[in-house]
Order: sequence, then structure tokens, then C-alpha cells
Amino acid sequence: MYTDFGYMEEGKLGKPYDLKLMARLGKFLKPYWGLMTLSLLFVLIMAGLDLLIPYLTKEAIDRYIVVAAREVVLREDGSPEEHRFWSQYGQKLIPKKEKGKFLLPPDVMQSMDRKEMALFQKFGFLTENRYYLFVPQKPEEESILKKYPSFFEGSDSHWFISLHRMKELKREDLLVLRGKDVAGVFHIALLVVLILVINFGLNFSQVYAMELAGQKMMHDLRMKAFSHLQELPVSFFDKNPVGRLVTRLTNDIQNVHEMFTSVLINLLKDILLLIGIIILLLQLNRDLALVSFSVLPLIFVTTLFFSRRAREAFREIRLKIAQMNSFFHENFSGIKVVQLFRREKENSRRFEKVNDGYYLANMKQISIYAFFVPLVDILSSGAIGLLLWYGGGKVIQEMITLGVLVAFLSYIRMFFQPIRDLSEKYNILQSAMASLERIFSLLDEDKKIFKPPSPKKEEMKGNIEFHHVSFSYNGEDKVLKDVSFSVREGETVAIVGATGAGKTSLLHLLERFYEVEEGAILIDGMDIREWDITQLRSQIGLVMQETFLFAGDIEENIRLENRKIDGEKVKEVAQVANAEKFIQRLPHGYRTNVGEGGETLSAGEKQLLAFARALSINPKVLILDEATSHVDPEKERLIQEGLARLLKGRTAIVIAHRLSTIQHADKIVVLHKGRVREIGTHAELMVEKGIYFRLYQLQFGIKEDRGQRLEG
Repeated sequence: MYTDFGYMEEGKLGKPYDLKLMARLGKFLKPYWGLMTLSLLFVLIMAGLDLLIPYLTKEAIDRYIVVAAREVVLREDGSPEEHRFWSQYGQKLIPKKEKGKFLLPPDVMQSMDRKEMALFQKFGFLTENRYYLFVPQKPEEESILKKYPSFFEGSDSHWFISLHRMKELKREDLLVLRGKDVAGVFHIALLVVLILVINFGLNFSQVYAMELAGQKMMHDLRMKAFSHLQELPVSFFDKNPVGRLVTRLTNDIQNVHEMFTSVLINLLKDILLLIGIIILLLQLNRDLALVSFSVLPLIFVTTLFFSRRAREAFREIRLKIAQMNSFFHENFSGIKVVQLFRREKENSRRFEKVNDGYYLANMKQISIYAFFVPLVDILSSGAIGLLLWYGGGKVIQEMITLGVLVAFLSYIRMFFQPIRDLSEKYNILQSAMASLERIFSLLDEDKKIFKPPSPKKEEMKGNIEFHHVSFSYNGEDKVLKDVSFSVREGETVAIVGATGAGKTSLLHLLERFYEVEEGAILIDGMDIREWDITQLRSQIGLVMQETFLFAGDIEENIRLENRKIDGEKVKEVAQVANAEKFIQRLPHGYRTNVGEGGETLSAGEKQLLAFARALSINPKVLILDEATSHVDPEKERLIQEGLARLLKGRTAIVIAHRLSTIQHADKIVVLHKGRVREIGTHAELMVEKGIYFRLYQLQFGIKEDRGQRLEG
């Protein structure tokens, strides 16, 4: 069963996090450290504000919502413990009418050590009677004392009422009585709202600053990768499909951006929150904090188990996605062949297996997440339940306040939220690291195009010499073997030979798409590796067998953004190439859009445009690589009429299977199995009756020589 659909490197994964890769990414982030620092500052402030809200809730409960003075009973002939209590808190006690009874104000209770208070309660100093302290200052407050004279005890400075008697007050009177508490809660509520508004503004600014830095970084990284790709030799593109490279510049860079903006900063915020929560819980109550942290070992083991299993599942999913994408690319690129040979059912059967594999890989990952996320929820709920049981008991025993317990519950919920989000962040981080590894692997690709210290940038005359040139694409099987011949300035040389003889490879070497392995190619007596590559290619016009047109109009495809070529020059070269006739028949002439790849034009029309494009730079050397292979007889006649004008005063190298098109060449070089076998004019080679003679016979169907074979 055929299962290798290519692109298998997509399944590879490096480390879940790699500091070396992050350090390299830092070079692209360096210009935007200001934005990142600003974003980081906002994150620090937001983390602090998030931690402040539960603490304000505690203060609201303990200071204004649940406030009560405790009754204290002290005997005159008291024990040493009573004397110690009196020495510490006697000046703060409020006396009642009954002898030996006092009130301990709420603020004093909150400042007391809870263990000490439990000890005093054990000795019987603190009773269960609770009172609300009241200091009237407004007329409406004093009217309550007159309205309920039997409810209140005290003097002008301090009045108090039993908490169970407060329930008998009317609602409006109760609001007046607790006006300061209501105002205090209202002020804390306003402060919380203000914090939320500030948090919103900071969050907006932080996201904007981080996204701005991320987008700029992504822009720079993509430009770097694109520029690098354009400078790589053609041999690199022989081994790397275009779809894979497009993925590098789009999906992979987007993955890095998502990690940068969604994970790193949030991860930093989560870490700050976790540290802050731990410190605050330990400050509020150490025993209760340790009870809350009792589930952390289970969380750690669960997270470790999840990360390993999730990594394996993620690797398998990437592998299956790569197989699926490759199958899509292969199937729809060859859709004509698929439909012609009626392979729809067979391809559907193969795709079903690939699709099933992808489905099973996703289900494996879903199963892992379905185990991890609920387990974290159960553990967090268990921690809250344990906190309610233990902390509630402490509240009942008055070892802690209700506000402390509520703050603990809020902080514990905040503590477990980052752990719940771990699965999503782990996926993003894993994907981004794999993408970073591939992006930098691409940027590390050696350009392999030799650049001399002082490249030659002179005008080319057109004298070309192949001097004992040998070359192979894979480093083993040579397609050219000790090739030597020369082309003089202004001369037209044709290269002929059977398919696979190495004709096109010669031209690729001349354009430096590939580097010569042995020997040298000289232009005007200098090795082409000593020429500036831009200067070299700008003076060589190439018309290939397969013409590529960019999406745009006719004029843009001839001019190719060359600012030195105006509209008149475009029309001039089109006339010389005999392309103007069909251009004028188009709906919008030179402004007619050719579509992607020139899909609206015939093969012959695209070839004529290729001739015009090559002439637009006025090259010193013109190369025609089987340029009339896709041209019908009428278009070929038009090209032949223009060839005399095209080649006048230029050095030309022509590769052609149609021998009729090169009979008037100054020289014909016959290649066979990578070697030069014959050199001469058409007449000279016909007299020799060698390989060229036999090729001519085969092409023109001469009966008596049809059965002869080429020499080995």
C-alpha cells in the first residue's frame, strides 16, 4: 500500500521549548524592546490589580459587613491570664453597666492574634454575646436612640445594640444605623469598579503594544525569509516543494506570532499571579494556605503525565496533517489525470485511510484532554471543598475571619485557572517551537552562490567558452562530462541532442542557477563566478521551454517592473518579437490581464511574450531553450521572421528539437549522453553522417536511414 505522501518533515518536533531558538527570535524582537517593555509593565500592573480585588473583598466583609463587638467578662480577683488580658487590651475596652463586663471593639478583635483570642475564649473571658457599636453624629442617627430606647445601651460617646435585637429594627432605621458600613462597602465597590476600568484600559494598551511588536516582528521575519529564499540557488527549490515553502512564510510565522502574543505574556502574567497568590495566602493564614496547597503534588503529577502524552498525540496529528495536505496537493494538481483514468474511487479509498488516521489521532488527543481538564477541575473543586471544610471550621472557632475565608476561595479559583489553560498554551507553544525550528533551518540554508570579493560589473561583449565542464545534480550521476566549446561574440550556436543529453543543464550553468563542479565557463575570458551575479543575469536574455507569466497585464509581464522601459519600448520589443499582432486583438491590448500563470493565453502567445520580455533588457547574450516547442506553425513562422532581427549583433545559444529552426546557425554542437560528440555547421555535419545526420533523418522521415541507431 502506497502511504508516503511526502512532506514528512512536518511530523518532526523539537523540544517543547528551546532557549536557543528563543534567543534567535530575540534578534528580530530587539528593535521593538520599547513596546515589549511597555507591555510587560502593563502586565505587572494588571497582575497586581487582579490580586488586589479579592483582598478588597476581604476588607469589605471584615470591616463593614460582618462587624461585631465581643462581650468580655473579667473578675476583680482574676487569674494571671485575666491580668495579662487586661494589661494588653484594658485601655481599649468599652465598659458596660454590669460590673466586670466590657465590649471588645471589632477593630481591636481584627488586630488580635487568632490563637491568642482562642485561648482567651477558652478561659471564658470572651462570651458568645455580640453587639454592634454605634456612635451617633447626625440628627437622624440620634432619633433612632429615642425611637428605640430599650434597644440601646451606653453613653454619649459609645452606644451598642445586641445583634439579635437589630433584626427587630425597621429597614430604613437599620440603614441609618449602619450608614457608615454601607458607605464603606460602597467606596470599596467604587474602588473595584475603578480597578476594572483601569484594568480594561491597561489590557487594551498591553494587547495593542504586544500585537504591534508581534506584527512588526512577524513582518521582519517574513521579509527576511522571503529575501533569503530568493537568493537561494535553484537546486534548493528542486528538493523543496513550493507548498512547503509557502507554509514556512505563512502558517509557521503565524504560529510564532500566536505564541509571542498569546502565550509568552500570558504565561508571564500567570507566573506572577501564582507567585503573588502564594505569598498572599501565606500572609493571610499559613495553616489555611498549606491546606490549600495540599493538592499541588497531584496537580504536578497530572500535568507531567499530560505533557508527555499530549506531546506524543500532537506529533501524530502533525504527521497525519502533513500526509493529508500532501495527498490533497498531489490529487488536485493532477486532477485531469485522475478524471481521465477514472481514479476517483481509488483515490477516495486511499484518502479515506489517511482521513481515518487523522481522525484517530485527533480522538487520541481529545481523550487526553478529556482526562486532563476534568481532573484539574476535580482537584480544584477538591481544594475548594477542603478549604470550605477546614476554613469554615476555623471561622466558626473564630480562628480566622469570614473575609479571610472568602479571599482564600477567590485566590484558589485564580490559582487553578492558569493550570486549566495549560493544555491550550502547551499546544500553541509546541506548534510554535516546531515552526521556529523550521524557519531558522530555512534561514540557515547555505546560499551556495559564490560571491567574489571584487565582482566584475563591466558591460558584456558576448564571448563564451565552456572549458572542460562537468556537472551532476545529485553529486554522483554526471549529466555533463568534460564539455568544451566556444561561442564568439555575435555568433549563433545551436545545441542539439536526444532528450537527457544535457542541453538545458548547460544553460542552467551559464545563468548560474547551478554551480560548475569541474572545469569553468568563461565570458569575455573571465570565469562567470568572478562576475557580479546581478550584472551577469541582466545581460543574458533567456526564453525557456515553459513560459511563466505573472498575474497582471501584458505590459507588466514584458517590462517586469523595469523602470527604464517605458510604454513605447514595450511596444517596440513586442513588434520585433511579432507579438503585437495578437496583443492588439485582445480586449484591452497591452492592459489585458493575463490571469495567474497566463491562463487566458495560448502556449504560443505566451512564448511570443517571453521573446519580447527577453528583448526588453537588450541582452548581449540571448538563450533560447526549445523556445518554439509549444508554438504552432503560424506562430513559428512569426518567430522565424523576427529571429533575424532578434539575433542581430547578439551572441545567441539556441536549443531546439526542430532542426529546421537552426540550420542557419553559425555552429551546431551535438551533445550525446553528456558529452560533446560533434561540432560544425549544418552542411558540415550532414557530410560527416554522424549523430546529427541520423537525428535529421529520423526527424524528416528519410526511409532508407529510419532504422539506424545513434552511436553509443
